[in-house]
Amino acid sequence: MNLTLIRTLLYFDIFSYPLTSDELFDYTGIPAHQRGHALRFLDQLIQQRVIGFSEGLYYFGNRPSVVSRRIQGNRRAKKRMRSARIFSRIISSFPYVRCVMLSGSISKSYMGNNDDIDYFIITHPGRLWIARTLLTLFKKLFLFNSHRNFCINYFVDTNHLAVREQNRFTATEIAFLLPMYNKNLYQKVMRTNEWIKEYYPSFRKSHSFAADTAPFIKVWLEHLLDNGFGDKLEEWLFRLSQRIIRDKFREMDQQCFEQCFSIRKHELRYLPNRQQSRILKRFCWKVKVFERLYRDRFGMLLNKDMHPVMEHVL
Repeated sequence: MNLTLIRTLLYFDIFSYPLTSDELFDYTGIPAHQRGHALRFLDQLIQQRVIGFSEGLYYFGNRPSVVSRRIQGNRRAKKRMRSARIFSRIISSFPYVRCVMLSGSISKSYMGNNDDIDYFIITHPGRLWIARTLLTLFKKLFLFNSHRNFCINYFVDTNHLAVREQNRFTATEIAFLLPMYNKNLYQKVMRTNEWIKEYYPSFRKSHSFAADTAPFIKVWLEHLLDNGFGDKLEEWLFRLSQRIIRDKFREMDQQCFEQCFSIRKHELRYLPNRQQSRILKRFCWKVKVFERLYRDRFGMLLNKDMHPVMEHVL
């Protein structure tokens, strides 16, 4: 239990994001009858100056500035949630969109000054690229290609809800998904990816923002493309999008490109900044540093967790 608390604090420390005791307990799945012991352990860490504590938030090192940073980011996320709800509703009205969820920083109730609002979108099978193309055209024509409120970087279809890469980064992104449209399909995503319980045994976001209705015109447009022409259009848009994305990032070698993108008929993962790899490497480094500094006090940290992480990084 104690090492689980440390691992969780270390991971969120990558983002300079301190946690409350309730968040720590929810994320780690510590039951109510063990929380008193966990609090005493956290108090020991504070006394030993391993972690800091201010305004109800725990953080590593002597960095009280992260507390005010988090508070400001929480306020910013609360303000921008209005935009997230509006654009989630717009996205859900597009043909073949079956589920809309918030991901990225806003799903964790935090927004930096320059953060985009990220969406995880689930589409009807065999129509992912039609849906994605229509959403992209909307962004280019009406939002002047701005990503600020409309970062559509992850698509899957309803037949491929299982996330292939299983590590702390992807587990965190799934656990924190915030459903905005179709909570039933969101719940199916969670059931399909039960492996995340290794990292988040019981934590799930609320369904308070989820809506389930769609406009009639969406049904009508889908009916127009529910034929052979729709199949051919889907295939053409898939091939065209492959070429456009590969050409846009032609400076990347193939290995790097495959780490950042997954372009398949049933999936689009569009992460050109190599975020997952960078964060997992950073986490591994933090674990090693912690082991080196506190080996005598806590023993070896996280053989259980280090090896799966390294397998996905190296």
